[in-house]
Amino acid sequence: MSIQIIIYSVVVLLCLGLLFGLMLGVFSKVFHVKEDPKVEEIKEVLPGANCGACGYSGCTVYAEAVVQGKATCSGCIAGGQDTADKIASIMGTSTSGNISRNVAVVLCKGGKEESVKNAISKGASSCKMANQLRLYDRVCRYGCVGFGDCVEACTFDAIHIGEKGLPIVDNNLCTGCGQCVEACPRNIIKLFTYTKRVLTLCSNSDTGSMVRKACKVGCISCGICIKKCPQKAIVFKDNIPVIDIDKCDLCGICITVCPVNALSLRLALSEKDE
Repeated sequence: MSIQIIIYSVVVLLCLGLLFGLMLGVFSKVFHVKEDPKVEEIKEVLPGANCGACGYSGCTVYAEAVVQGKATCSGCIAGGQDTADKIASIMGTSTSGNISRNVAVVLCKGGKEESVKNAISKGASSCKMANQLRLYDRVCRYGCVGFGDCVEACTFDAIHIGEKGLPIVDNNLCTGCGQCVEACPRNIIKLFTYTKRVLTLCSNSDTGSMVRKACKVGCISCGICIKKCPQKAIVFKDNIPVIDIDKCDLCGICITVCPVNALSLRLALSEKDE
């Protein structure tokens, strides 16, 4: 009797499984929403990193938003102008103006030898954790923590921790998606458009005397760069020299007179959010 019950149970389960399978097949056809072929075409020209820089959760969602008219053809920051042009071609339209290429710049030069050590800290495994618990071994509370959260966040393998313990950005691979910017708890990584510009590679807004105790290459707010600039293009903002992009002629005098080498001529022009 028990064997018959088992056999009947197996037969019933098989029948139910077959019935449910047929029902799912019928429902999938009845309620199937036909996807616009343009969505797939757009997905093919996108980087496919799902970085979220466009403001959507992924490339597929962004592609659907473009087809639905909810997003612009130039919304893919990682893809840049080339991707925008391809999307516009698929949509039968054109992009409005050129898209500036953005790259990430690390505004800190205080590496292992330049920054003053505080103590050897253990227990932290990320920059975020170290910053929250103050488990970092450098005196400067504005500089790079060095655990590499930015590296982990980068989808394009464009940023690595160098020998000095600081993030190094590969401008050839960086797409300006901003993932590293969001990942940095110290806010020392910024997006700039890709062209030459003088930048202050220091984020320490303390007074000069305090900076001297924390870092050999930190800006000490001495003001020499301001005095020597022939174009009067430099002003202080939170004890950090800020260069007016409209006045600066890239003469480089400020770089040569800086006693701590905090200024640098970089391939970056203006901060994206300015």
